[in-house]
Amino acid sequence: MLSLLKTLQKSSEILGINHRNTVYVRPYNSLNAKEIADDKILCKKILSRHGIPTAEIFKVVRNHKQLNTIKWEDLPHSFALKPNIGTGGSGIIIFYGKKKNSLEWIMPDGNTMTATQIRNHISKILDGQFSMGNRKDTAIIEERIINHPLLKQYSYKGIPDIRVIVFNKVPIMAELRLPTYESGGKANLHAGGVGVGIDIATGITTTAIHRKGASILDDVYDIIETTLDESKLPLRGIQIPQWKEILRIALKCQEATGLGYLGADIALDRYKGPIVFELNARSGLAIQIANLSGMRSRMERVKGLKIKSVDHGIRLAQNLFGGQVENEIEAISGRDIIGLVEKIQIHPPAVEGKPATPSPATKKQNPSTTPCKAQIDTGIMRSKISTLMAQRAGYKQMLEYFRSLDIPKDFESREDAREYLKEMLPKITEHWLIIDAIITGESGTIRIRPIVSVTMDIAGTTIIAQMAVSSRKDLPYSIILGKRDLKPFLLDASKTFSLH
Repeated sequence: MLSLLKTLQKSSEILGINHRNTVYVRPYNSLNAKEIADDKILCKKILSRHGIPTAEIFKVVRNHKQLNTIKWEDLPHSFALKPNIGTGGSGIIIFYGKKKNSLEWIMPDGNTMTATQIRNHISKILDGQFSMGNRKDTAIIEERIINHPLLKQYSYKGIPDIRVIVFNKVPIMAELRLPTYESGGKANLHAGGVGVGIDIATGITTTAIHRKGASILDDVYDIIETTLDESKLPLRGIQIPQWKEILRIALKCQEATGLGYLGADIALDRYKGPIVFELNARSGLAIQIANLSGMRSRMERVKGLKIKSVDHGIRLAQNLFGGQVENEIEAISGRDIIGLVEKIQIHPPAVEGKPATPSPATKKQNPSTTPCKAQIDTGIMRSKISTLMAQRAGYKQMLEYFRSLDIPKDFESREDAREYLKEMLPKITEHWLIIDAIITGESGTIRIRPIVSVTMDIAGTTIIAQMAVSSRKDLPYSIILGKRDLKPFLLDASKTFSLH
């Protein structure tokens, strides 16, 4: 792993700061365009004129006189406070709520700031403490983005964002930036956030990196496999929602601002979808490590090309740069790469008193196994198997036993279901194939369903998945594999189409 990283760092394909500035930033980013990117308020105005979504501004504080007129009781319960021309994410504070009957607002770490403390922070912003060159600045109080539920589980408190590097109307490279406890809820990598490479073609995450140490002189990163918290969720294989729309917005930002080379930081709001956080005319270069690929060669490939439209630029990027990291990821992780839909073979279940003894997975079909297709869904934790497939695969006796218990088909509330399951679980698990039970909200009703161990072959690997037996009749596939059972694999959505 380390040797591969060192090879990457020495590669002639890597875009360095000097080369970035002299060959791309200065020739392709005019002074006016750079001023737009550096000024958040101006940038929002420009983007809004082009129909590009940004966070709504609640209040702008331009000087100390305006600061003295703020009516603190009128501030919203949650908001983001930012310097207008701040750099590196410094000076930004997110407030998630307000203490009842008090002028105190709650920060990501659970601590609070009083109106006086917020006033002092705004004063520092106005004095230029967080701006480039300590220039006098303006404070922005704006809408807080509501975290997308998929990305929320990978983040500590703050809002993750997707950075897309764009050059000559083509998305060159992308990464997911995740807030951590170390970074204080900020997605900035230099503050301790995690960067995860994204395959341009599919929007699937690849390699994750975390800065090693806190020295401002060194820019050394460790490759990590999981989140840094106790959940240890795998960071590879996350399907970024609305991926094509994110790329489309990034390219529209280039059209709107005239920046020939830019980094677009885009957040995913739970209700509004992709929203532009900010634009950067001198975007950082650690994104290359997260993608295990250099930007220099990619930039040279698209330099001078005539890009006809936004969709043309996206298609070109997907064809040129999509899937290039697959071999490197496989070498690092030792994992098989699977698609969104995979052919599998289900082994017969255990016989009472005897454990299941699956034969090693082979490319040839085992006559005793049941073939089917499984959908890969990184948005759910628990895998599912349909009642019909469970019956076909040899779990008929188990299903008959479960039905014989006369468990109510639906409950008025989850609390009622929990109370019932608490009493019935020992009886439910008396059958040797039922290892547990789960409360589900299938088809708009609250139900109790059994959980069974299912042994299967997938992509040449034998796994044992714990699956909830679903009674839904509208499942897209009879087997749906969730995150709990996907640790041996990496996900590449482009592989799916070969199955159809």
